Amino acid sequence: MDSKRKQAGRTALPFAVAAALAVAAHAGQGCGDNRLPPRDLPRADEQRPLPRWYPEKPWSEQGGESQVYIEGKIVFDTSKAVIRPGSEKTLETLLQFLKEHPEVTRLRIEGHTDAQASEEHNQDLSAKRALAVADWLVDRGVDNLRLIAVGFGESRPLGPNEIAAGRSENRRVEFHVAEVNGRPFLGQDPYAGGLALEVLSLEERKLRAEQVAQPKAPPPR
Repeated sequence: MDSKRKQAGRTALPFAVAAALAVAAHAGQGCGDNRLPPRDLPRADEQRPLPRWYPEKPWSEQGGESQVYIEGKIVFDTSKAVIRPGSEKTLETLLQFLKEHPEVTRLRIEGHTDAQASEEHNQDLSAKRALAVADWLVDRGVDNLRLIAVGFGESRPLGPNEIAAGRSENRRVEFHVAEVNGRPFLGQDPYAGGLALEVLSLEERKLRAEQVAQPKAPPPR
């Protein structure tokens, strides 16, 4: 009898241990926390803007919209109207658009900024940046009379200026068809709004640069 009890005890022991381990494992799944810690979400001011959507065609006269959607972004030095390296692909795409659409007789180049500086500074800076893009196109053969450079400063934001991602969205250059075959597109005044700067021809810019470089004669005694 004792030997049978000992044998039964030895047989039941592994089952008891296995059952206890199973219960503990099940409890661990419900109560314990053996998962990897969650990744910290970036702060709102560190989040990057979502990639922009671009239509199949940059612009269509039948689309009823003036904006020309050129993929990429033109980037400038901080608080300057100097185009930074890396913007060439976007500029070349814009140049190709003008070559392929001779019916676009006036293109308005719009500069926009964030709200980091004064309103006056931002409007002046945005206009100069628009002019820098226009000059780049003129240097490559585009008629200066075909281009309009306008700065809107901080007045037309796309995102909130309180976060870095929003400010990045607001610092941009847009392109809008102003005239088609010599007529205002969509009946809009191509010079309406913003600060417009004159786009000079390459020869006019060279002449103006020479005049500025000439030393001034001393006043008569």
